[in-house]
Amino acid sequence: MVRSSVGNEASASEKARIIKILESVGTVLQPLELAQIINNLPQNLVSDKEKLTRFLLLTAFLDQQAESPSARKTAIRIYDVFGDDLFFKPQQCLMQINRLAALKDEYKISPAIGRVLPRFGWFVLRVGGFLTYEMMLNKAKLAEKLGQCKTPREAAALLQSNPLVEAILREKAVRMYISWIGHPNLGIDVSNGKWDKALFEMPVDGHVGKIFSRTGLVSEVIHEGKRGGSRWNVIVASNMRPSIQEVTNKYSSDCIMVDHGAFQIGINCCPDNLEGMACDSCPRANTCQIKPKIGCKGYCMLRDFCKRNLTWRAY
Repeated sequence: MVRSSVGNEASASEKARIIKILESVGTVLQPLELAQIINNLPQNLVSDKEKLTRFLLLTAFLDQQAESPSARKTAIRIYDVFGDDLFFKPQQCLMQINRLAALKDEYKISPAIGRVLPRFGWFVLRVGGFLTYEMMLNKAKLAEKLGQCKTPREAAALLQSNPLVEAILREKAVRMYISWIGHPNLGIDVSNGKWDKALFEMPVDGHVGKIFSRTGLVSEVIHEGKRGGSRWNVIVASNMRPSIQEVTNKYSSDCIMVDHGAFQIGINCCPDNLEGMACDSCPRANTCQIKPKIGCKGYCMLRDFCKRNLTWRAY
Protein backbone atom coordinates (compact mmCIF):
# COMPACT_ATOMS: atom_id res chain seq x y z
CA MET A 1 0.00 0.00 0.00
CA VAL A 2 1.08 3.54 -0.76
CA ARG A 3 -0.02 6.93 0.56
CA SER A 4 -0.30 9.81 -1.91
CA SER A 5 -1.62 13.33 -1.94
CA VAL A 6 -5.21 13.36 -3.17
CA GLY A 7 -4.45 16.16 -5.65
CA ASN A 8 -6.71 19.17 -5.38
CA GLU A 9 -8.31 19.39 -1.94
CA ALA A 10 -11.70 20.99 -1.26
CA SER A 11 -11.98 24.01 1.00
CA ALA A 12 -13.81 23.78 4.33
CA SER A 13 -16.91 25.43 2.86
CA GLU A 14 -16.84 23.10 -0.15
CA LYS A 15 -16.48 20.08 2.12
CA ALA A 16 -19.51 21.16 4.13
CA ARG A 17 -21.55 21.53 0.94
CA ILE A 18 -20.43 18.22 -0.56
CA ILE A 19 -21.18 16.31 2.64
CA LYS A 20 -24.62 17.93 2.80
CA ILE A 21 -25.37 16.81 -0.76
CA LEU A 22 -24.18 13.26 -0.08
CA GLU A 23 -26.31 13.09 3.06
CA SER A 24 -29.39 14.31 1.20
CA VAL A 25 -28.92 11.71 -1.56
CA GLY A 26 -28.40 8.91 0.95
CA THR A 27 -31.38 10.00 3.05
CA VAL A 28 -33.63 9.50 0.03
CA LEU A 29 -32.09 6.39 -1.50
CA GLN A 30 -30.93 4.25 1.43
CA PRO A 31 -34.43 3.67 2.89
CA LEU A 32 -35.73 2.93 -0.61
CA GLU A 33 -33.01 0.33 -1.21
CA LEU A 34 -33.73 -1.48 2.03
CA ALA A 35 -37.46 -1.25 1.37
CA GLN A 36 -36.91 -3.16 -1.89
CA ILE A 37 -35.88 -6.11 0.25
CA ILE A 38 -38.46 -5.79 3.00
CA ASN A 39 -41.43 -5.03 0.73
CA ASN A 40 -40.92 -8.32 -1.11
CA LEU A 41 -41.12 -10.41 2.06
CA PRO A 42 -44.21 -12.04 3.58
CA GLN A 43 -45.93 -9.93 6.24
CA ASN A 44 -45.43 -12.59 8.90
CA LEU A 45 -41.67 -12.22 8.46
CA VAL A 46 -41.65 -8.42 8.27
CA SER A 47 -43.75 -8.05 11.42
CA ASP A 48 -41.47 -10.30 13.50
CA LYS A 49 -38.38 -8.34 14.62
CA GLU A 50 -36.39 -11.46 15.48
CA LYS A 51 -37.01 -13.23 12.17
CA LEU A 52 -36.37 -10.06 10.16
CA THR A 53 -33.11 -9.46 12.03
CA ARG A 54 -31.96 -12.96 11.07
CA PHE A 55 -33.16 -12.69 7.48
CA LEU A 56 -31.21 -9.46 6.97
CA LEU A 57 -28.12 -11.24 8.33
CA LEU A 58 -28.59 -13.90 5.64
CA THR A 59 -28.79 -11.07 3.09
CA ALA A 60 -25.54 -9.61 4.42
CA PHE A 61 -23.85 -13.03 4.21
CA LEU A 62 -24.86 -13.37 0.56
CA ASP A 63 -23.92 -9.80 -0.33
CA GLN A 64 -20.19 -10.41 0.13
CA GLN A 65 -18.30 -10.42 -3.19
CA ALA A 66 -21.58 -10.58 -5.09
CA GLU A 67 -23.81 -8.21 -7.04
CA SER A 68 -26.07 -6.72 -4.37
CA PRO A 69 -29.37 -6.88 -6.33
CA SER A 70 -28.84 -10.56 -7.13
CA ALA A 71 -27.78 -11.34 -3.56
CA ARG A 72 -30.87 -9.70 -2.10
CA LYS A 73 -33.18 -11.36 -4.59
CA THR A 74 -31.54 -14.71 -3.83
CA ALA A 75 -32.07 -14.25 -0.08
CA ILE A 76 -35.79 -13.78 -0.72
CA ARG A 77 -35.88 -16.90 -2.92
CA ILE A 78 -34.12 -18.91 -0.20
CA TYR A 79 -36.83 -17.90 2.26
CA ASP A 80 -39.43 -18.95 -0.32
CA VAL A 81 -37.87 -22.43 -0.32
CA PHE A 82 -37.30 -22.96 3.41
CA GLY A 83 -39.54 -20.42 5.15
CA ASP A 84 -39.15 -20.11 8.91
CA ASP A 85 -37.20 -23.37 9.01
CA LEU A 86 -34.21 -21.15 8.19
CA PHE A 87 -34.41 -19.84 11.74
CA PHE A 88 -35.97 -22.69 13.67
CA LYS A 89 -34.65 -25.79 11.87
CA PRO A 90 -31.31 -24.69 10.38
CA GLN A 91 -29.76 -28.15 10.64
CA GLN A 92 -32.58 -29.61 8.57
CA CYS A 93 -32.12 -26.86 5.96
CA LEU A 94 -28.39 -27.49 5.84
CA MET A 95 -29.02 -31.16 5.12
CA GLN A 96 -31.33 -30.13 2.26
CA ILE A 97 -29.20 -27.35 0.81
CA ASN A 98 -29.23 -29.07 -2.59
CA ARG A 99 -32.83 -27.80 -2.88
CA LEU A 100 -31.29 -24.39 -3.61
CA ALA A 101 -29.35 -25.56 -6.69
CA ALA A 102 -31.96 -23.99 -8.96
CA LEU A 103 -31.04 -20.55 -7.61
CA LYS A 104 -27.37 -20.70 -8.60
CA ASP A 105 -27.82 -18.83 -11.89
CA GLU A 106 -29.52 -15.90 -10.17
CA TYR A 107 -26.67 -15.36 -7.71
CA LYS A 108 -24.01 -13.22 -9.41
CA ILE A 109 -20.56 -13.29 -7.81
CA SER A 110 -17.52 -11.23 -8.75
CA PRO A 111 -15.42 -12.58 -11.64
CA ALA A 112 -12.40 -12.92 -9.34
CA ILE A 113 -14.30 -15.26 -7.03
CA GLY A 114 -15.70 -17.17 -10.01
CA ARG A 115 -12.18 -18.05 -11.15
CA VAL A 116 -11.47 -19.66 -7.78
CA LEU A 117 -14.74 -21.41 -7.00
CA PRO A 118 -17.89 -22.30 -8.98
CA ARG A 119 -20.82 -19.98 -8.33
CA PHE A 120 -22.86 -22.61 -6.52
CA GLY A 121 -19.85 -23.53 -4.41
CA TRP A 122 -19.52 -19.95 -3.20
CA PHE A 123 -23.27 -19.84 -2.67
CA VAL A 124 -23.19 -23.02 -0.56
CA LEU A 125 -20.39 -21.63 1.60
CA ARG A 126 -22.38 -18.46 2.29
CA VAL A 127 -25.72 -20.10 3.00
CA GLY A 128 -24.07 -22.96 4.88
CA GLY A 129 -22.20 -20.44 7.01
CA PHE A 130 -25.42 -18.66 7.86
CA LEU A 131 -27.20 -21.91 8.77
CA THR A 132 -24.26 -22.99 10.91
CA TYR A 133 -24.39 -19.68 12.76
CA GLU A 134 -28.12 -20.20 13.27
CA MET A 135 -27.36 -23.56 14.88
CA MET A 136 -24.79 -21.92 17.12
CA LEU A 137 -27.36 -19.37 18.28
CA ASN A 138 -29.54 -22.26 19.42
CA LYS A 139 -32.46 -20.66 21.29
CA ALA A 140 -30.81 -17.27 21.80
CA LYS A 141 -32.60 -14.28 20.29
CA LEU A 142 -30.29 -12.36 18.00
CA ALA A 143 -32.34 -9.14 17.94
CA GLU A 144 -32.45 -9.08 21.71
CA LYS A 145 -28.72 -9.77 22.07
CA LEU A 146 -27.76 -7.01 19.66
CA GLY A 147 -30.34 -4.61 21.05
CA GLN A 148 -28.89 -4.92 24.55
CA CYS A 149 -25.64 -3.36 23.34
CA LYS A 150 -25.12 0.27 24.28
CA THR A 151 -23.89 1.39 20.88
CA PRO A 152 -23.80 0.19 17.25
CA ARG A 153 -20.05 -0.33 17.60
CA GLU A 154 -20.60 -2.64 20.57
CA ALA A 155 -23.22 -4.58 18.59
CA ALA A 156 -20.81 -4.95 15.67
CA ALA A 157 -18.11 -6.21 18.03
CA LEU A 158 -20.54 -8.72 19.52
CA LEU A 159 -21.40 -10.07 16.10
CA GLN A 160 -17.76 -10.29 15.08
CA SER A 161 -16.79 -12.01 18.31
CA ASN A 162 -18.17 -15.16 16.71
CA PRO A 163 -15.29 -16.67 14.66
CA LEU A 164 -17.64 -17.90 11.94
CA VAL A 165 -19.16 -14.45 11.38
CA GLU A 166 -15.74 -12.83 11.48
CA ALA A 167 -14.54 -15.27 8.82
CA ILE A 168 -17.41 -14.52 6.45
CA LEU A 169 -18.42 -10.90 6.95
CA ARG A 170 -16.00 -8.09 6.30
CA GLU A 171 -16.11 -5.18 8.71
CA LYS A 172 -17.86 -2.95 6.18
CA ALA A 173 -20.64 -5.55 5.77
CA VAL A 174 -21.06 -5.80 9.53
CA ARG A 175 -21.38 -2.00 9.80
CA MET A 176 -23.98 -1.95 7.03
CA TYR A 177 -25.94 -4.77 8.63
CA ILE A 178 -25.90 -3.01 12.00
CA SER A 179 -27.26 0.11 10.32
CA TRP A 180 -30.06 -1.91 8.71
CA ILE A 181 -31.25 -3.20 12.06
CA GLY A 182 -30.57 -0.19 14.24
CA HIS A 183 -30.53 3.12 12.37
CA PRO A 184 -33.67 5.08 13.35
CA ASN A 185 -34.58 5.70 9.70
CA LEU A 186 -33.94 2.22 8.34
CA GLY A 187 -35.40 -1.25 8.55
CA ILE A 188 -36.02 -2.15 12.16
CA ASP A 189 -34.71 -0.79 15.43
CA VAL A 190 -33.42 -3.54 17.70
CA SER A 191 -32.18 -0.93 20.18
CA ASN A 192 -35.67 0.55 20.67
CA GLY A 193 -34.41 4.09 20.21
CA LYS A 194 -31.21 3.70 22.24
CA TRP A 195 -28.80 4.18 19.33
CA ASP A 196 -28.59 7.72 18.02
CA LYS A 197 -27.77 8.01 14.32
CA ALA A 198 -24.59 9.91 15.23
CA LEU A 199 -23.24 6.76 16.91
CA PHE A 200 -22.99 4.65 13.75
CA GLU A 201 -19.80 3.96 11.81
CA MET A 202 -19.50 4.23 8.04
CA PRO A 203 -19.13 0.96 6.11
CA VAL A 204 -16.98 2.61 3.35
CA ASP A 205 -16.27 0.67 0.17
CA GLY A 206 -14.17 1.53 -2.86
CA HIS A 207 -16.86 3.70 -4.45
CA VAL A 208 -17.20 5.77 -1.30
CA GLY A 209 -13.43 6.17 -1.13
CA LYS A 210 -13.41 7.16 -4.80
CA ILE A 211 -15.93 9.96 -4.28
CA PHE A 212 -14.12 11.29 -1.21
CA SER A 213 -10.87 11.27 -3.17
CA ARG A 214 -12.11 12.68 -6.48
CA THR A 215 -13.91 15.55 -4.73
CA GLY A 216 -10.94 16.34 -2.49
CA LEU A 217 -12.83 15.70 0.73
CA VAL A 218 -9.72 13.95 2.06
CA SER A 219 -6.15 15.16 1.73
CA GLU A 220 -4.53 11.76 1.27
CA VAL A 221 -5.33 8.58 -0.62
CA ILE A 222 -4.23 5.09 0.41
CA HIS A 223 -3.94 2.96 -2.71
CA GLU A 224 -2.58 -0.38 -3.86
CA GLY A 225 0.86 0.46 -5.22
CA LYS A 226 3.34 2.70 -6.93
CA ARG A 227 2.73 4.01 -10.43
CA GLY A 228 3.24 1.49 -13.16
CA GLY A 229 1.02 -1.48 -12.31
CA SER A 230 -2.52 -1.79 -13.66
CA ARG A 231 -4.01 -1.43 -10.17
CA TRP A 232 -1.66 1.14 -8.65
CA ASN A 233 -4.46 3.74 -8.32
CA VAL A 234 -7.08 1.43 -6.77
CA ILE A 235 -8.18 2.78 -3.40
CA VAL A 236 -7.74 0.63 -0.27
CA ALA A 237 -11.03 1.80 1.21
CA SER A 238 -10.76 -0.06 4.53
CA ASN A 239 -7.57 1.82 5.36
CA MET A 240 -9.07 5.15 4.35
CA ARG A 241 -12.16 4.69 6.50
CA PRO A 242 -10.82 6.58 9.56
CA SER A 243 -10.04 9.73 7.55
CA ILE A 244 -13.35 9.49 5.69
CA GLN A 245 -15.23 9.05 8.97
CA GLU A 246 -13.38 12.01 10.50
CA VAL A 247 -14.28 14.49 7.78
CA THR A 248 -17.85 13.21 7.64
CA ASN A 249 -18.39 13.59 11.38
CA LYS A 250 -17.15 17.17 11.15
CA TYR A 251 -19.98 18.17 8.83
CA SER A 252 -22.75 15.61 9.44
CA SER A 253 -24.42 13.74 12.26
CA ASP A 254 -25.64 10.96 9.96
CA CYS A 255 -22.63 9.22 8.45
CA ILE A 256 -24.65 6.22 7.24
CA MET A 257 -26.62 8.43 4.86
CA VAL A 258 -23.45 10.22 3.73
CA ASP A 259 -21.85 6.83 3.04
CA HIS A 260 -24.79 5.64 0.97
CA GLY A 261 -25.03 8.91 -0.94
CA ALA A 262 -21.35 8.64 -1.89
CA PHE A 263 -21.86 5.00 -2.89
CA GLN A 264 -24.80 5.82 -5.17
CA ILE A 265 -23.01 8.71 -6.88
CA GLY A 266 -19.89 6.56 -7.21
CA ILE A 267 -21.86 3.79 -8.91
CA ASN A 268 -24.20 5.86 -11.06
CA CYS A 269 -22.44 9.13 -11.87
CA CYS A 270 -18.69 8.66 -11.48
CA PRO A 271 -17.59 5.37 -13.12
CA ASP A 272 -14.11 3.98 -12.62
CA ASN A 273 -13.28 3.82 -16.33
CA LEU A 274 -14.40 7.45 -16.85
CA GLU A 275 -16.76 6.40 -19.67
CA GLY A 276 -20.18 7.97 -19.38
CA MET A 277 -19.12 10.45 -16.72
CA ALA A 278 -22.03 12.59 -15.55
CA CYS A 279 -20.02 15.68 -14.54
CA ASP A 280 -21.67 18.17 -16.91
CA SER A 281 -24.19 16.04 -18.76
CA CYS A 282 -25.31 12.53 -17.89
CA PRO A 283 -25.77 10.20 -20.88
CA ARG A 284 -28.23 8.13 -18.85
CA ALA A 285 -30.34 11.03 -17.60
CA ASN A 286 -33.43 10.03 -19.59
CA THR A 287 -33.45 6.46 -18.29
CA CYS A 288 -32.00 6.95 -14.80
CA GLN A 289 -34.10 5.30 -12.08
CA ILE A 290 -32.93 7.57 -9.26
CA LYS A 291 -32.87 10.98 -11.00
CA PRO A 292 -36.45 12.01 -10.12
CA LYS A 293 -36.06 10.81 -6.54
CA ILE A 294 -33.10 13.04 -5.72
CA GLY A 295 -33.91 16.15 -7.76
CA CYS A 296 -31.06 15.58 -10.21
CA LYS A 297 -30.86 18.14 -13.02
CA GLY A 298 -29.23 15.82 -15.52
CA TYR A 299 -25.64 16.13 -14.34
CA CYS A 300 -23.70 15.06 -11.25
CA MET A 301 -24.93 16.81 -8.13
CA LEU A 302 -21.32 17.35 -7.04
CA ARG A 303 -20.32 19.07 -10.30
CA ASP A 304 -19.81 22.55 -8.88
CA PHE A 305 -17.60 21.36 -6.00
CA CYS A 306 -15.76 18.31 -7.35
CA LYS A 307 -11.99 18.69 -7.75
CA ARG A 308 -11.82 16.14 -10.58
CA ASN A 309 -9.06 14.03 -9.01
CA LEU A 310 -10.04 11.38 -11.54
CA THR A 311 -6.88 9.31 -11.11
CA TRP A 312 -8.43 7.39 -8.22
CA ARG A 313 -10.72 4.43 -8.78
CA ALA A 314 -12.65 1.91 -6.74
CA TYR A 315 -11.52 -1.37 -8.36
